[in-house]
Amino acid sequence: MEDKEKSYSLWPVFGVGKHHRTALWREIYRVIFKPFLEDTGASLIEVVLVAAVLSVAVGTAAHALRFTDQLRLAHETEFLAKRLQYVREISRNADDFSALGYREPSLGPCFSLKMGGQGYYYRVGSKRVESWNLPQDIHISCNRQETVFYKDGEATNCTFRLSLGDKQRMVIVDRVGRIRIE
Repeated sequence: MEDKEKSYSLWPVFGVGKHHRTALWREIYRVIFKPFLEDTGASLIEVVLVAAVLSVAVGTAAHALRFTDQLRLAHETEFLAKRLQYVREISRNADDFSALGYREPSLGPCFSLKMGGQGYYYRVGSKRVESWNLPQDIHISCNRQETVFYKDGEATNCTFRLSLGDKQRMVIVDRVGRIRIE
C-alpha cells in the first residue's frame, strides 16, 4: 500500500506539497517565533530605544491631561452659565407677590451654592427644586451665598469662581442680570 496524502486542502492545487508546507512552517518559526523564545537578552540600544519611546508617550499623556482639565473646567463653567440663565428665565415668569403688593424676594426663585463648594441648586421659596453636583476635583465659590433674579431682569450682582487645581474660570452676574464668562 502506498502512503498517499489524503487531503482536501487547496495546497496541491498551488503546487505546494507536504514537504513544502513543512519547510514553510520551519521558516516561519525560525524568523518569527525563535527570536522571542530564545533567552538572548536585550542590547543597550534596544533598552535606550524603549526608554525613549516611553518618555515620549508619558510626555504626551501629561500634556493631554492638562489640556483635558481646561476642557472640563470650561464645560462646567458653560453649564453654570446656562443654569443661571434658566433660573433668570423662571424668575421672570414667576408671579409671587406679598400682601403689600410688591414682590417678595424670599418667595421667588433663588440660586444657591451647596455647603462645601461641590454643587449648587435653585429653590423657590423654601423648596429646593433642582440640584446639581460638580465633579469632586472642581470647586465653586461665590461672593454671595444666594443669587436672586427679579422679575424685571435685575439681579444681585455676584461672581462665581470655578477652580480646578491652579486653573480658574469665572461666571459674573451683574446688577442688570447679564451673565458672562471670563
